[in-house]
Amino acid sequence: MNKKEILFLWDGENFNPNGDMLKENSPRVDDETNIAEVTDVRIKRTIRDEIMKKDENLIFVKEYKKEENILDCKTAIREVINIKQDKAKIESDILSKFIDIRAFGGVLPISDKDEMKKDKDIKTAGIQFTGPVQFRISKSLHKVQVQHIKGTGAFASGSDKSAKTFREEDFLSYAIFATYGIFDNNNAKNTNFSEDDASVILRALWNGTKNLITRSKMGQTPRFMLIVTYKDDTFAGDLSNSIRLKSDKSDEAIRSINDYTVDFSSLKAKLQRYNEHIQKVEYISDFDFEKNNASEFDMSWQKIGF
Repeated sequence: MNKKEILFLWDGENFNPNGDMLKENSPRVDDETNIAEVTDVRIKRTIRDEIMKKDENLIFVKEYKKEENILDCKTAIREVINIKQDKAKIESDILSKFIDIRAFGGVLPISDKDEMKKDKDIKTAGIQFTGPVQFRISKSLHKVQVQHIKGTGAFASGSDKSAKTFREEDFLSYAIFATYGIFDNNNAKNTNFSEDDASVILRALWNGTKNLITRSKMGQTPRFMLIVTYKDDTFAGDLSNSIRLKSDKSDEAIRSINDYTVDFSSLKAKLQRYNEHIQKVEYISDFDFEKNNASEFDMSWQKIGF
């Protein structure tokens, strides 16, 4: 696989893209800047969930159940891999089966010292892979407005049948996020991650973002993805901080894709400086985003589809 960088823009309205468990599942927002954030773990979960819709056997990191009991990692791995073989064979089996491990890596416990003393056929305590596909924390391209609502539930609370349950929740009125990712060609060799795998991951990120049909995420929309493929180990880096929003409205008043345009000038200048190292630059765009921003695109970018 050739080294790649991606810039992925996606948005939503009246949604919670990534709840913070330490703040009663409110959207993650930087207290200093009022910029919304989404962790790399949430992005990877989106990709895994989308791939599992077609074939759940391709994904290792998921919930495993046996007789209604949820299994831990060490128990789950025995459901899919023969652990009584050489470490190299265990590694090979895992990488050949699971695209999420080939892509994102992982630390997988296999056994422990006590079990290995009792069963001499078990020779591996654990394995570790450094994945070639990594994402930085995604950030909104503008300051966000957080709304707080209260509502009543449908069922009575406790023995008092006249009492209703109450719920409170926070959500973002609107936000467009920039996700930056890198696909490293050197780590790809170590996990056998291929160009075909890269296509699967990118397609799952695009389609999975809009296919999260849950109450808190319905309406998320992939808007634009730029894929830069390099000839060598050189890469531009920091693509997400090379663009900015232009709008006549204040940040917190932005409510739709029609309230702004995206300035790509710094990004185009950066890529031009690395032009001799770049094999190709491809993009996919939502219709509305392209309608509003096509004049900012570089003529050398190749349009593709998923």
